[in-house]
Parts: sequence; structure tokens; C-alpha cells
Amino acid sequence: MDGRTRQYLARLGCSTLIAGWIAPGFAATNDGQDLATIRGAIENEVSTRLAALNDATIEVSVGAIDPRLSLAPCPNIEVSLPPANAASLTAKVTCDTPHWTIYVPVHVHAWVGAIVAAGNLIPNRPLAARDLTRGRVDLFANTGGVITDMKEVEGKILRAGLAVGTPILQSQLDLPISVHRGQHVVLTAEDSAMEIKTSAVALEDGRVGDNIRVENPDSQKTVSATVTRDGGVEVKF
Repeated sequence: MDGRTRQYLARLGCSTLIAGWIAPGFAATNDGQDLATIRGAIENEVSTRLAALNDATIEVSVGAIDPRLSLAPCPNIEVSLPPANAASLTAKVTCDTPHWTIYVPVHVHAWVGAIVAAGNLIPNRPLAARDLTRGRVDLFANTGGVITDMKEVEGKILRAGLAVGTPILQSQLDLPISVHRGQHVVLTAEDSAMEIKTSAVALEDGRVGDNIRVENPDSQKTVSATVTRDGGVEVKF
């Protein structure tokens, strides 16, 4: 046997010995907690939580779990979620016996049919049915109040312009101005026993429900009155 052959066999024997040491370690990781089971437990907990969202299509994306974690197999995995629903959550996954705890990021989508802009919309103009259509909207990506009923939008105005297809949210809407500064309005003053109507001049713009200053043109006295749906203002004593 020449020198090269002896060196090759020596290296081969060493490699075989190292493999014998390493292989049992890898086999031990295979006996640890199945990460797919953890992911399934998280998905089930999130889906159960969001089942109360009527007519929503739920998508749950569980973040990566470090495969290097050495977790003992758990017969009873428990998953805890934050009290408030959100697009991004952190799931707390625990095992009592054997004891271990990990935290896993979760991303959630809840798709619903909601009102979106049918075209590019400008602000400060009353919205009509032709301005609106329905689209698929993620509840958790739009936290300003998704709207599903067109009647809640029609007649209101946008505070800022919207591009076509953009969800229309409660936080983006205002009632139109119904009383303008300098406008003559009917002022109704009432208490439990009587009601008096007189003429007044609005000193500022106002929407239904707003309190604005109005002036009696005869006495030039100023009072704060509430704008009513009929275009007048009222004061209650």
C-alpha cells in the first residue's frame, strides 16, 4: 500500500468518525417540537378570534419561527393574542410541561366588500351615487372606519381628495356646510313651556349639529346656537 492510499484511508476514517458524532445530534432535533404544529395552533386561534367578523374573508400569515430553537415536544400548546385586533399581532405560545415560551409575529387580513371611490374624487363636494362603487377592502389596513352602506356616504363631503379605487372611510367624511356666514336663518328658542322663533344672522359657517354664533339684527345680541337639519338654528334653555 503506497503512501497516498494510506493518507486517503486515514482521512476517510476520520470523516466517518466525525459523521458518527454529528448524526445523533441532528436526529435529536427531529425529536423536538414540530414547528408546523405551532403554526397551526396560531392560525386556529387567530381564525377563531376573527370568526365574529361577518362576511369577511380572513387571511392569516404566521411569521417565521427560528428552526434553531430547541423546544421539547409539548402535548398541550397554548396560544395567547393581544386583546385588540390589528393587522400585525404578536402571538405568545406557551407550554406548561415541559415549560417553554416563544413569541411569533402574525399578519392578518380581513377582506370585506366596502365602498370605494368610483373615480378620482375632489374634496368639499357632496358625494352622489355615481361617485361610489364597491370593492374588496382590508379592514385591518384601513383603520379609519370602513363603510359598507352607500347611504352612509351619499350627500357627505370628503375632507381630502381620493384616487379611484381608494376605500372611503368614516374619518374622511364630513357633513356639508348647511349654514354659511352672513346667511339669514330662523332662530328657534325653546324651553319646556314655550317656543319662540325669530330671525338671526349667522356669524360663521356650520354643519348640522355644530354650535355657531348668530346675531339678532335688531338687538345686535349674539348667542351660540345649534345648526338643525332644516337649515335653521336653535337654542334650548
